[in-house]
Amino acid sequence: MNKIKLYEFLGLSEVEQYNAVWSLGVHVDTYIKDYLAINLCVINDFYCEVYFDMKINKILYKKTFKQGELLDKYLNKIKI
Repeated sequence: MNKIKLYEFLGLSEVEQYNAVWSLGVHVDTYIKDYLAINLCVINDFYCEVYFDMKINKILYKKTFKQGELLDKYLNKIKI
């Protein structure tokens, strides 16, 4: 499972999706808001945000996307 498209990723079980994020994803950035750490990873042609609650030390959920406003919070770190 070296290359995976978003549609294929979404067809995986929850456990397989997290395994794909950890094994195939490249960590891009972490956005912290209050006690929530949002880790942005890129997997081939799509992104995955993993939401982690730092208070209870637990992964809450993830969001996958290709583009759009979910990327906006990371753009201020890019120098053009």
